[in-house]
Amino acid sequence: MRCKTLEDVVGEVLRIIDEEKARHPEVGAEFFFRGEKKNYDSDNDGDSLGTSFQSYLDREGLQEYERQLYEEALRLNVASFEEDRTMVERVARMQHYRLPTRFADMSTNALLSAHFACGGGETDLSKRDNGRDGFIRVMKVAHHKMKTFTSDIIIAIAHLPLVDANNIGLGQNPDLGYLEYEILRERPGFSLDSYGKRGCPLSEEIQQVWAVKPMMNSRRIRKQGGLFLAFGCGDGKKPLKPTFSSADYDNESAPSYGIKQVGYVRIVSEAKKNIRKQLRLFGMPGELVYPELSNVCEELHNRFKEIKKEK
Repeated sequence: MRCKTLEDVVGEVLRIIDEEKARHPEVGAEFFFRGEKKNYDSDNDGDSLGTSFQSYLDREGLQEYERQLYEEALRLNVASFEEDRTMVERVARMQHYRLPTRFADMSTNALLSAHFACGGGETDLSKRDNGRDGFIRVMKVAHHKMKTFTSDIIIAIAHLPLVDANNIGLGQNPDLGYLEYEILRERPGFSLDSYGKRGCPLSEEIQQVWAVKPMMNSRRIRKQGGLFLAFGCGDGKKPLKPTFSSADYDNESAPSYGIKQVGYVRIVSEAKKNIRKQLRLFGMPGELVYPELSNVCEELHNRFKEIKKEK
């Protein structure tokens, strides 16, 4: 279905979730959403949206600059991170402010995802209404793949920017000593040996994608119902290639084990502007999604430019 109204969008989201629950009832599994303003895998709007996607860091091919990205963001904006006590908090904040990281945004709020699918957040009106269909991915996460910001595996993934690629060994004889050293600076007592005793070793778990509920320590994360997918890496920090498919959902060796895309909502490009107006009626104006003053002023500027153009 190609949705043309907010009513279409809500109905399609509910239909997808209800069908998945009927086909595969699962205790503890949760549903989340990810809004995308276009199909990034195709320039043809007639193509279907696939299930696979990567973190922004991997999609842009910037893995070799991961450490510099992190250090420069921290060096040039140190005051912005004064309240953050952990690497997970810092990386989450950087991701919400659009720095390429190993985290990918999701939301607990389907309406918010509709906002992003309709170009919300773009300051350039030409990019907001780009003539491309928007999409909402409906994701299902098994209970055992949902972690909090205190989880060892999430902390390990968050520390990957501090370790060079040639110091991440995940082959026959895994070597994560440099990563362990960086984690110990924040989490005294952390040990690769004790990690392995709790079940699957870190060298295997770090080669998967995990869902994480972050600390709600910024207005932006709170407003956006923030949630992340944390992407680990392969040997030598090679990017993962998760499918988020139904076939890999039960495959313990797959990068997207326990997380899958159960469907997607398609929003026709011509309807984006009208759906953004409808979203405002349900408490989803752009100036509240990005609550900082500069963004509020930019959003108001764009809204009244649209009003003037319509008049």
